[in-house]
Amino acid sequence: MEYDAIIVGAGPAGLLSATRIAEGGDNVLVLEEHKRIGEPDHCAGLLSSSGLESLNLKPPDEAVQNLVSGARIFAPSGDSILIERGQREAIVIDRKRFDLWLSEIARKKGVDIATESKVKEIASSKAETRLIKTPAQTYETKVCLIAEGARSVLSKSVGFPIVSKHSRLPAYQYEVKGVDIEEDLVEMFYGRRYAPGFFAWIIPLRDGKARVGLASRSKSKVRLDSALKHHPIISERMKGAEKVRGLGGIVLVGKPVSRLSSDGLVIVGDTAGMVKATTGGGIIIGGLTARIAGESVAGALQQDVVTAKTLSKYDKLCKSMYYRELQTMYLAQKALTSLTDKGLDSVVRDAQDMGLLETVRKEGDMDLQGKVIRKLLSNPRTFLLGLKAIRYINPFL
Repeated sequence: MEYDAIIVGAGPAGLLSATRIAEGGDNVLVLEEHKRIGEPDHCAGLLSSSGLESLNLKPPDEAVQNLVSGARIFAPSGDSILIERGQREAIVIDRKRFDLWLSEIARKKGVDIATESKVKEIASSKAETRLIKTPAQTYETKVCLIAEGARSVLSKSVGFPIVSKHSRLPAYQYEVKGVDIEEDLVEMFYGRRYAPGFFAWIIPLRDGKARVGLASRSKSKVRLDSALKHHPIISERMKGAEKVRGLGGIVLVGKPVSRLSSDGLVIVGDTAGMVKATTGGGIIIGGLTARIAGESVAGALQQDVVTAKTLSKYDKLCKSMYYRELQTMYLAQKALTSLTDKGLDSVVRDAQDMGLLETVRKEGDMDLQGKVIRKLLSNPRTFLLGLKAIRYINPFL
């Protein structure tokens, strides 16, 4: 069976790139290993309104679980800062329904989607095409886009660099009901005791429901269970809550990989490391760069020359448009995780006292955070904050 392009993985990045290629009239297939699109879901589901607009996406009402106006960030001491701008900044989505909706858009554009089709191997043929092998079928294609997520088994097998093992943090999350929380504020909890290397979160849903989760360098489920019982704020928030279900996953906190394409091959989304290291969010930035991948592939197919040279437009555009942002967020995340709890307390307290939050409120962008980070770094008060916090760098890192 022959296709112009085959995409491995029916997550948002895979579906958005497939849709863009199909819009050019090419014959496109998406192969998804699971039985149903969007399952199993392993995402906190918080997307910025501006990011969705940049992708020209307006999720249907049945995929929207809540609207959020801001975030409260807690230091280990319990001190907190509130970041909001008086408007609905983000949407909490149901990932299963969101992904299914994206698949319906792709199908309307002519994309074929085959579920229960786990790709075992990507090989080369004598005709300079790619052979995509599943247990039931071998497909032939001019170009293959790998959107397999963070595991990167296939991308590694065909020679792509992968996101560092140290940049993949185990995460665990519960969906709960019966909670009494502010339904328009996300809460984030920093502290090495419960979430070394990242943070815990509470994302409100409607009608007394929420997602409460945690990512860390190790034992994320054990640490989350401990936080639910013993964290002075989280345990109070979750008092009387009933767990509906739990799910695990991986949070990426690294940088994009150095190479995104080669002869007849492209990687997108989490596979390419297109994720905000500060929050682990990858749907928006992964979607934007996947659209660029789809555009580049469509152009190469139009020329009927799908080589590393013709596909390199994808690499060049991603690097020029997004790598600086992603690198800045990566460095900011590294700086935060290098601090002890006292250092984190100092940052939260001094950011409030020094009036730096106004810059965040004016310049902040949920997806492209590099701009506000650089703006803060140009402020002499940030330098003073850094001098105070640097005393608390963990010497064992």
